[in-house]
Amino acid sequence: MSVTNKNHASQTAVAVSPVAQNRLSPRLHPQRPPITSNPEKLGGTPTIAGTRLPVAALIDHLLLGYDIDEFVEEFDGADRGDAQAVLLKIKEALEEGWLAEKVDY
Repeated sequence: MSVTNKNHASQTAVAVSPVAQNRLSPRLHPQRPPITSNPEKLGGTPTIAGTRLPVAALIDHLLLGYDIDEFVEEFDGADRGDAQAVLLKIKEALEEGWLAEKVDY
């Protein structure tokens, strides 16, 4: 089922299962894109909307086995809904072919 998360800044529909859609939290900064970059803040490092938290910090925490709630507890300014929106944006980029390398095998 393809739905548009009303809290997600992008107008692109992102496929989210009905179970997952019901578990998405509202965003703290719904008016901003989930991932932002400003050359004058953190040298242009991609950050979570409305924060100075690098997207890479969220990914690192998830790779180390922490969940989103643990990430939000550890970092001031982190918001569960915005972190979920970042992951949805990354999922959208994958589905659109932006992150995958094409191979012929």
